[in-house]
Amino acid sequence: MKPILKTKRKFPFALLPAMVVFVLIGFIAFVYSVKYNKKVINDAVLLNTDISIHSPTSSSLGGYYSSDFYLSLDSPDNFKVYYTTDGSEPNLNSEEYKDKILIQAKIDDADVLALIPTSPRWKPPVDNVFKGTVVRAICVNESNFKSMEFVKTYFVKQKLYSFPVLAITINKDDFFGYKNGIYVMGKNYEDKRDYIRKKIPLSTSWWSYPSNYLKRGDNSERKAYLEYFEKNGRLAFESSVGVRINGNATRGFGQKSLRIVFDKKYGDSQLNYQLFPDNPLNKFNSFVLRNGGNDWSKTFFRDAFMQSLVKTYLDVQSYTPSIVFLNGEYWGIHNIRERSDEHFIANKYKLSLDSIAILEFGGDLFYGKKKDKQEFKELLDFIKGNNLAEAQNYQYIEKKIDVTSFIDFVIANVYFCNADWPNNNVKYWRSKTEAKGIDSLGVKDGRWRWMLFDTDWGFGYTGSESVNLNLLEKAKKSGSIGILFSGLLSNEKFVKQFKERFDFHLKNTFETNHVLSVIDDFEKQYAPEMKEHISRWRVMESYENWEKQVEELRKFAKVRPSIQLKQLDEFLKKK
Repeated sequence: MKPILKTKRKFPFALLPAMVVFVLIGFIAFVYSVKYNKKVINDAVLLNTDISIHSPTSSSLGGYYSSDFYLSLDSPDNFKVYYTTDGSEPNLNSEEYKDKILIQAKIDDADVLALIPTSPRWKPPVDNVFKGTVVRAICVNESNFKSMEFVKTYFVKQKLYSFPVLAITINKDDFFGYKNGIYVMGKNYEDKRDYIRKKIPLSTSWWSYPSNYLKRGDNSERKAYLEYFEKNGRLAFESSVGVRINGNATRGFGQKSLRIVFDKKYGDSQLNYQLFPDNPLNKFNSFVLRNGGNDWSKTFFRDAFMQSLVKTYLDVQSYTPSIVFLNGEYWGIHNIRERSDEHFIANKYKLSLDSIAILEFGGDLFYGKKKDKQEFKELLDFIKGNNLAEAQNYQYIEKKIDVTSFIDFVIANVYFCNADWPNNNVKYWRSKTEAKGIDSLGVKDGRWRWMLFDTDWGFGYTGSESVNLNLLEKAKKSGSIGILFSGLLSNEKFVKQFKERFDFHLKNTFETNHVLSVIDDFEKQYAPEMKEHISRWRVMESYENWEKQVEELRKFAKVRPSIQLKQLDEFLKKK
């Protein structure tokens, strides 16, 4: 047998360049991964909050200061303190606190958030916006666990506004990030392939263009920190909250409405504070910072004004105007409004949530169970299949709905010439648990009652000729309102009550001098703050144009009662 000969292997010089490249790539990847993972580890650790670690304390409370000053931060546990002054979330890469922080006036500082486009028709501010300084800080222990955040907003050489101020602090990417920012057009707007996939027509209205701000639901809610300063500058409350964009088509405006949500996953599960001077309620699970709705470009207070006229008779949304700052930058006037939801009804009438049902439009379920929707459908079917002129049939309806509430709801929308009704903006509720004894608020009878909201298209919004709009006929033909109204009009008792109730409102609620005085009050309230707001959003064109829009409300108030009375008489004659 021949011995096996060992052959000498040659080094594969031809592969040397590839091997060098491979090793080099591996080395770069290793260095990058170490650097990247270190940052990820640092940030990830900081995501773990230890509630036993005390938050930083400060030498100065948030609020208003007449001159520049130095702010001291301290860790009660003698841990390291990291902080930011630009609104960003602090972490191990942030500035470590070593010495006092200079807090000074920022009048001449360049705008940051205010220069980010937020709508296809967004316009930049005319001048630099007013700014405060937001300080966010955390204490970090030896194991890199962090405390709850310290968040404070400081206004230096800033005027006191005639409205309360809400300072909202957010992570910039949560509101303005290309992919996940809820306040901008973002990826959803620019991803044209998505238009094709979803077969979105090119004729889609500009306010309905696919955009990040159209996102809805829990996934569109972002964590924020809210500080509420009363008109005298006193801090009334502060809390971590959830924030999401609120509204429908008005999301397309440069300035958005914001829904503020209190939830234990953020901090406080409920706000205990009287938000509205003329409403004693001091329990809120959420509220809305409204951008004026469709009236954004006209008077800004049209909806709040109309609802205030009938607040004695219907469930309406209380209001108080406010100024909002976002990460320290002036964000303009927002009307604080109650949200017409189950918490609104529960808190107002001291009801349990499981005893409430809310429907909208023709009977869509807003809150409650399918059974509630089915029972209302059966009520509408009864009306369509039975003559309500017969006493027993009408008496059955009286047990199912609060007739006075329904009448007031119809009258308000008809008088206001609310062109976005009754095909839209219809919501009604009931308490499903009947009272066992005295019901002091008179609502525990299981009957449906109506809620007034979103009346923006009323009181001359669509033009000077809209004062002649006759909604009585339209009210007979549209949705659940049409079925109820047309059916009830067949009963003489209802017709008599409807006529008397309308006469009462025309002589009192909508009496011209009374309405003019309310308009005057609203104008005086908003006038001191409108110029700055208009400059910020470049809406309404000018302060003088805003005054002209308010004057349109007065013209409507003077002319509408006589027109309405004539329309009512003619309508009831031919019903």
